[in-house]
Amino acid sequence: MKEYGFENSSAASGLLDHLTGLPAMTLFLDLADKGCRKIVQDGEQAAILFFDICGMKNYNHKYGFAEGDSILKAFAAILERLFYKDHCSRFIQDHFVVFCSEKESGEKIQALFDEWQESDLKQTLPIRVGVYVIDSERFDLITACDNAKAASDVIRNTFISRVNYYDKALQTDLEKRDHIVSNFDRALSEQWIQVYYQPIVRTVNGRVCDEEALSRWVDPERGMLAPDEFIGILEDAHLIYKLDLYVVEQIIRKIGTMKKEGLHIVPQSVNLSRIDFEECDIVEEICKRMDEAGLEHSLLNIEITESIVASDFDYMKTQIERFRNLGFQVWMDDFGSGYSSLDVLQDLTFDLIKFDMRFVKRLDDSMNSRIILTELMRMATALGLETVCEGIESKEHVEFLGDIGCCKLQGYYYAKPMPLNDILDRYRNGEQIGFENPEESGYFDTLGRINLYDLDWIMADNMLNTERVYESVPMVIMELNDEAVRIVRSNASYRDFSERTFERNIGKEFERFETIPEHHQQYFLAPMLQCAKSGTRMLVDEQFANNTTVHTFMRRVACNPISGTKSVAVAILSVTDDAPGASYLKNTEEP
Repeated sequence: MKEYGFENSSAASGLLDHLTGLPAMTLFLDLADKGCRKIVQDGEQAAILFFDICGMKNYNHKYGFAEGDSILKAFAAILERLFYKDHCSRFIQDHFVVFCSEKESGEKIQALFDEWQESDLKQTLPIRVGVYVIDSERFDLITACDNAKAASDVIRNTFISRVNYYDKALQTDLEKRDHIVSNFDRALSEQWIQVYYQPIVRTVNGRVCDEEALSRWVDPERGMLAPDEFIGILEDAHLIYKLDLYVVEQIIRKIGTMKKEGLHIVPQSVNLSRIDFEECDIVEEICKRMDEAGLEHSLLNIEITESIVASDFDYMKTQIERFRNLGFQVWMDDFGSGYSSLDVLQDLTFDLIKFDMRFVKRLDDSMNSRIILTELMRMATALGLETVCEGIESKEHVEFLGDIGCCKLQGYYYAKPMPLNDILDRYRNGEQIGFENPEESGYFDTLGRINLYDLDWIMADNMLNTERVYESVPMVIMELNDEAVRIVRSNASYRDFSERTFERNIGKEFERFETIPEHHQQYFLAPMLQCAKSGTRMLVDEQFANNTTVHTFMRRVACNPISGTKSVAVAILSVTDDAPGASYLKNTEEP
């Protein structure tokens, strides 16, 4: 058989398998060839069934090879009872093959699943079954067995007993798989595989602060291939490490080109596969390439999915620590796509978590989705993690995610992934989003992490009495220089409050102080300026004409090292009707 290197039947000695007593492969191929032809001659269709017992490697490791052999013998006994001994074979390890009529195959497979599930073995392992149907006397049995195995391999990542049939669609997929694997090295050398970049935008300033590198295969025969059409195939073939290192090399070239164009350089992120860590020392390989190019490691972010970590937790923990100790940021990709995300965060240190796209897609469906994402964002902030949400498609998404403290956004609302030449053309044509100045990144990072639905971070240990408190405290972040002020971020409660309370409101663009009403200059702007300059926290009581007093708390958040502007967070604590005249009180100072 081609898959096992047994095209020459003399490669297998003996007529019976030494462990199970079933016909060995050489004898089975002779019996099956005659048996399948007899079934077809009788007017029926024959079927080749390929059985794969899942998890035998781990079972042997846990219970020992003697117990593993007991599993194989027990399974062979079931096959023999259901299909007859001379219709069955153990080809190699935990792989068995059977021939029978297609008409009876379905019923017997289900009977096997039932009997296997009810067995008294220490651990019932799932069974994957691939089926290839023979409907003509003109067939090649070795090819039929290979096709049955291919049908089983398609469901290798499922961990329940399942059956899968070889059909034309699978045949097409296998042809594509063969094309991709056989042409992969050529695709790299001739640059059929191109790297596209999708911007990741800082929520508070609307500037590109990172870019994600994504692969596209532009095939001369098959046209554009999306990542999901070839990434999995390259992983299965253990070739993905070549692609990921190729992407890193393209990123390095891109950074050089951007420098020559005089553009700000923002970190680039690359997605790694579990196979990368198996096939090479991926940490060392990436380090070597960055060092040879003379680039800071902080310019490359490493994206790793939860499933990669779960595959071998202790090993992956070590690799993540290696990356971080060498100055790379490590991001957890697709957070929330599995069931162990929170467990992983307890034991591993990441720099950022990227929320699974489904969170954003569900924002428009129900309030529950918004509540869940708000609380997850609050948790990330408390853990000191930056956050990215993918799949941003509307202004409403941008506003809500900004309100709850999502640091960065990514999606078609801003731009689709594009090659480097298109990025450069957008800048030359004035269509760019604009890159963030890296020297200001820390400042904007601080502003972006604040959850405007959570008062705890701003209040710290201050205990204040309020008479009428908003269900969601109105909060706003304002940015000031020596002459003007603007709103950077605000939550929905503040926007509602300001529209009902103030005659007119400060906007997103800087507004000069002299244009602001004198009353607000004296009792709101003056304390905020003092807070911004000195770092003094403020309690401000501002009385309005209707004898209503607004109780406000102010705290300086950050200072921009380039522009010199300062940002102040403001929380409306309560509104009362019997307060004294406007005043403000100094509180504790920032360290």
